[in-house]
Amino acid sequence: MSQQLEQKKQNAARVNKIITSIELQNKHKAASVDVKFKEIVEKYNTLIDRYKRLEKVYEFHRGIIQNISSGILTTDMQGRITFMNRAALEALGYEYNNIQEKELDVLFVNRQDGKDIISDALTKGREYESRETHLLTQDKKVIPVGFSITLLRIPGSDENYGLIFIFRNIDYITSLRHQIERMDRLATLGELSAGIAHEIRNPLAGIKTSAQVLEESFSPGDFRSQLVSRIVKEIDRSNELLKRFFHFAKPGKPKQDFYNIEMIVDGVYLLMASRLKKHNIKFKTDFSDNTPQVYVDESQIEQVILNLFLNAMEAMKNGGELTIEIGVENNINLSQYQKNENAVFIRIFDTGGGIPEDKLEKVFNPFYTTKSDGVGLGLSISSRLLEENGGKIELQSNERNGSCFNVFLPVVKTKS
Repeated sequence: MSQQLEQKKQNAARVNKIITSIELQNKHKAASVDVKFKEIVEKYNTLIDRYKRLEKVYEFHRGIIQNISSGILTTDMQGRITFMNRAALEALGYEYNNIQEKELDVLFVNRQDGKDIISDALTKGREYESRETHLLTQDKKVIPVGFSITLLRIPGSDENYGLIFIFRNIDYITSLRHQIERMDRLATLGELSAGIAHEIRNPLAGIKTSAQVLEESFSPGDFRSQLVSRIVKEIDRSNELLKRFFHFAKPGKPKQDFYNIEMIVDGVYLLMASRLKKHNIKFKTDFSDNTPQVYVDESQIEQVILNLFLNAMEAMKNGGELTIEIGVENNINLSQYQKNENAVFIRIFDTGGGIPEDKLEKVFNPFYTTKSDGVGLGLSISSRLLEENGGKIELQSNERNGSCFNVFLPVVKTKS
């Protein structure tokens, strides 16, 4: 009996020992699991922190690329477009889904030139900096651009994945370049014409006086009298041309005051009304209400408007419509230094034959004319007079819909 009791105690001791051992093992396992769980939590938190920082970096760089004013495109190694930023899409008028995977050269006006540039970049590793070309928008409008091309590489790798094409619309720069070139020509011509006119006027005066004396010595029926009379007329014509040269070379300083531009236009119309009617030209006006007064030299602006009326009449020899619009337009660049100004506009439309696109830039050049009896100084002088009054003139025309001259004059709030 006692032996059995002893055996039970021993068995109980073994069971307790086993239970204690199992409990210790469980405690060690629980501690190990707890450590591993803490490690997992720490790694997870580190991963979340790195993800947030990476997301901030991504959003920062995405913001730069999408908000930069230059257009940015990327391509693969086949020259197919893989990305376009917002500025590029807006400048070219595309939706991203409509242009993705298309070849970059389709955007070039000269597609073969585009193919050559892209091929040199992708196959020969050639990079371009500050080059100029013309791109074609979705609605087939041509825009001049300055562009650069660099190869697309992943940092730390020498392998090329495509190219980066960065461009910027330089339409304003091109226009400004043409204006500067024209101003240089005008300045040179002004100095030259003033010198020539001064040297010629005195001899002409002597020739005219001598011719008039000679004319008086002939009898009324003598045919030589008619020849001398013709000489005098040609001298007068030359003198008139010289006066125009002087006016072009050194226009008088404007005597400015505040005027209603509608009154100036109406005054010019009264002078031209009979001639317009004679040429079967209908006159229409569209004047906006509350157009502010302009601070100009009245006679100089009258001369500009008169010259534009005469040009319109010449363009409509078989009759037509002459329409004048007056109003205010915002954000006009009147000059290199006066940007985004409010300006009074005078638009003069005609329904004549128009001017070919390749000649639009030339019409303001001195001595350029399409008239057989023209001198080619009218629009040059008009442009010069408008500049003296702080304004400018632009031309829109084609060979089917006539021409539109846009005259802009600054809005001045107070008297100088």
